[in-house]
Amino acid sequence: MKRFLLFLLFTATLGNAQVVFEPTLFEAFKKAKEQNKPVFIEYYSSECSVCKRLGDLLKNDSLVYTYYNKKFINYAMNTNDSLSVEDNVFIKNANLHFESLPVLLYFDKNKNFLHHTGVNTDAASIVNEGKKATLSDYNSSGLKAKYDAGDRSVRTLYAYADFLVVTENEKLLNKVTQELFESFKEEELITKKSYIVLKQVVHTTENGFFQFWINHLDDLKGFESGHKEGMEKEALNKIVLKELSDPSIKKWDNKKKTTFKKYILDLKITDNPNVYFE
Repeated sequence: MKRFLLFLLFTATLGNAQVVFEPTLFEAFKKAKEQNKPVFIEYYSSECSVCKRLGDLLKNDSLVYTYYNKKFINYAMNTNDSLSVEDNVFIKNANLHFESLPVLLYFDKNKNFLHHTGVNTDAASIVNEGKKATLSDYNSSGLKAKYDAGDRSVRTLYAYADFLVVTENEKLLNKVTQELFESFKEEELITKKSYIVLKQVVHTTENGFFQFWINHLDDLKGFESGHKEGMEKEALNKIVLKELSDPSIKKWDNKKKTTFKKYILDLKITDNPNVYFE
């Protein structure tokens, strides 16, 4: 009898040897209220290679699935399939916008957004992001409160800017990222840390990080690896091209046009910058 009970315990453990996902979003939040737990959402595409590596960790790494099954109610959204009406409405109401996948999303039991992050596909990072979601020093409501209370530390400003990117609050984002630039130590401006800020949260050419790097193009290298090696200037290109898509571009004054033509030539976007103003 004792052996039989041990066998049942062993098989039950095997049955949960991966992150357990609820079948619907409704069921996920229903259980979250019943069990007083936050909700974790794996927002991914089944066609994405990084998403597949994340999926492997969620299924096979005991550190990950043990933590998430204990601390969260879990749900998966595959964007490669047609999302259900419920899932689409949920993401729309949460006012979340993502440029790449996968994304780890965290909500409290009442559907209030707590935290999001892209993915480093290692178990410790995935568990650490789950821990951040429940800490006011890192989650969105806590960051807003700290910012409103006057916290202008680099860590708070960067994390808050990252939140403003996904909620597409451009006006406040531009204000916060400029404050972030002003909070940076001068000796750190030419480092990878500064480059990451530029790449992840800067959206305007008027920002100090953009202005610094456009004037230090020869130093904008060595911060990427793998297939992105040597592509650091793409972060600047993206910002310039975004502003060049302004419908009122033909009404820009000559000073602004001249400035942008120089950006275009310096970044080698094209050797004929006038094409954007014709």
